[in-house]
Amino acid sequence: MPSLSGAERLELAAIPAVTAAVAWLAPRPAASFELGTLVAGGALLLLVQGLFRDLWLLRQARHRPAAPAREARCLCVESVLGLTGVVAGIGLTGLGLTRPVHPGVATLTAAVSGTMAAGFLLKDFVFAWAPWRIYREKDHAQVIFRWRR
Repeated sequence: MPSLSGAERLELAAIPAVTAAVAWLAPRPAASFELGTLVAGGALLLLVQGLFRDLWLLRQARHRPAAPAREARCLCVESVLGLTGVVAGIGLTGLGLTRPVHPGVATLTAAVSGTMAAGFLLKDFVFAWAPWRIYREKDHAQVIFRWRR
């Protein structure tokens, strides 16, 4: 098993730090949220985590020789799930198809921790549609996205 990079160790350390901050700052008693708001919020958390990782990779790319970029018809799985969740949450809220949810502090912190852990585990996977598959692409920041060939 390959060892973790410094950025990966930092991201793993950020998961309990963010979870502790949510546990400390969570409203008491439990607040009421709409289901669509929670879905969109979780998806946004996934996207923000990916954004920070991508900004770090862009910063690191300036300090090393440029690898030849290649074109592919694929998207990061983390981004696909995040964008789908945001659209679903906004759609649920906009159509009024949500119900109030009353998560406790423990449920809210577990959801944040689980979402960030899932983001960390999915960070290296991409979804391609020609042919349909999900595969691991360690440094997919160097891949140029194309809809068509």
